[in-house]
Amino acid sequence: MNAPESTLITRLKIADRLPTPKGVALEVINLSQQENVSTQDIVRLIGTDPALSARVIQAAYALRSNSSMPLATITDAVTVLGVRALRQLVLSIAMISNYRKGPCRQFNYLNFWAHSLLTGIAAKHLAARARLYAAEEFFVLGLLANIGQLAMVTVYPEAYGELLERAKEMPLEALRNLERCQFGCDQVELSVAMLADMHFPEIFQALAQDFRQPACSTMVEGTRDWRLLQLLQVASMVAEACLSTTVARDALVNKLKLHAGRIDIGFEQLVEIGDACIRDWLDWLALLNMGKVHVPPFAELLKQPEAQLLEVPQWARGSLSMQRLCVLVVEDDRVTLECLQAMLIAAGHEVLAARDNLEAMQVVAQKQPQLVITGWKIPKLEGIALCSELRRSLREVYLLILATQENVDRLNEVFEAGVDDYLLKPVSQNLFFARLRAAGRVVRLQQELAFDREQLLRFSTDLAASNERLQELALTDMLTELPNRRCAMERLEQEWALAVRGSRTLSCMMVDIDHFKPINDKFGHQVGDEALKYVAKLLRQSARGQDVLCRYGGEEFVVICPDTGIKAACQCAERLRGNIAAELFKHQGGELRLTISIGVVEKNEATTCVEDLLAFADERMYAAKRAGRNRIAC
Repeated sequence: MNAPESTLITRLKIADRLPTPKGVALEVINLSQQENVSTQDIVRLIGTDPALSARVIQAAYALRSNSSMPLATITDAVTVLGVRALRQLVLSIAMISNYRKGPCRQFNYLNFWAHSLLTGIAAKHLAARARLYAAEEFFVLGLLANIGQLAMVTVYPEAYGELLERAKEMPLEALRNLERCQFGCDQVELSVAMLADMHFPEIFQALAQDFRQPACSTMVEGTRDWRLLQLLQVASMVAEACLSTTVARDALVNKLKLHAGRIDIGFEQLVEIGDACIRDWLDWLALLNMGKVHVPPFAELLKQPEAQLLEVPQWARGSLSMQRLCVLVVEDDRVTLECLQAMLIAAGHEVLAARDNLEAMQVVAQKQPQLVITGWKIPKLEGIALCSELRRSLREVYLLILATQENVDRLNEVFEAGVDDYLLKPVSQNLFFARLRAAGRVVRLQQELAFDREQLLRFSTDLAASNERLQELALTDMLTELPNRRCAMERLEQEWALAVRGSRTLSCMMVDIDHFKPINDKFGHQVGDEALKYVAKLLRQSARGQDVLCRYGGEEFVVICPDTGIKAACQCAERLRGNIAAELFKHQGGELRLTISIGVVEKNEATTCVEDLLAFADERMYAAKRAGRNRIAC
């Protein structure tokens, strides 16, 4: 990145008013930039300033990545750090030594350097953990990333002091606007220009420009440069958390945990890095004679009410139109859990949380979430095993597992366990919401399929009920509510087959109401219908439980008597006749005594089929009528 120098910056350089190293430190920086310079030349030059030599050795000792290598001389320091890192370290020490005090009353020089030191130290630890850049060089970037504000104070102590008075409690962007209006450039532009002038790498210049407001950066999420930007921002937040007052710390810690989670730094790791930063910071304060301070353990700085959730990130608000899901997050790391919760709640989802597999299974049993997001390693059970167990109990749940680059070789196991998708840590917000959209689509399709299946089942049930009703209507006489002629024929065929197959007896009665036509003619069809219903009711009450009573047509009824011989059938027929004759049929026009004639036939050698049986029964019934009615003929 080539930062264009404004007229003001050029003029300040010419006037020698920018904060720059002096004496031996300046000579070391100039010498290290020469192409043919040797390590011994640099060592001899640093050795001419005993105070600088001692501080460089101590600083190199604090920064070294190989703790087993002894450091006793400048040569050892150059060997450990390299020429470029040594040049940057000398520059940093010289800047702190020369500009720890100044004439601007409104500017806290010690606090500026304390914050810068802490940022550099945190940047070193984060870079070492992420293995994205040389930790020693990243330390110097953190230390000098905001050098432009010191330059403003140094060049314009009185004017900038008055500006700071006016800008109290203002956000950074408002302060930068004031700086540009009054001085022609702002502290961020000046920081970038100074780093360029000091021959820092272009990526360092870009990081210094964006780390205070990373949302405005053009760096592509997930790239190496973007991750370095996040590391530097988290380093700055660590410094702010250590130096902030108790009242302001909750909001800072909230943001710190959120952004640490985005670069895959869990709560325990954050505490470990914070404690290491505090130890190194106290060593640096002693090294630079900047006094002593007391800082509590980092875990105490991160304490917050358990119910307090991370602030809703602004970048998630564009996803509120996604399918709303009930999501269970299974993660034992508090920072990662809170980060995922914040993103999901910001997107409008219902969020459930569990710290281990037992708690997860209880939540699943009670709430039946649509999406489960689980870490690879959770207490009591591996994430893959949890997914396998969940898949057995909930076939339609969408499973998403959080993996690291180390787990990529085991992804086959993940999908065999029934997992639908995975995300690599650190979780990219864009990928996260893309996966959520995919999960939402699948869940919506599952819901639509379940709805269609439910509708189909309901339709099938309704259709079966309708068919059953139609079947019932097709086999039932609507007036008497007895089985009709069609049902009588089907049932008689069934009983005939059983009788043939089992050599069982079968009898049949044909019943006819005597003098029914005169009733219709004299009293009308309504009374005739009432008479039919009356007779049907008495026949039903008088018949045996095993007998099948049907209306055959007109005023005729059929009684099918399974497992019944002719003698028992005649006895049953006599009972039917007697019960009808004993009762008076009452209607609107008066009373009538109804009688019936019955023909009874048993299946025998002369009846070869159902039609024969009905024909003989009908013949016997007419014989009863010819004999005087109100009687049976067998």
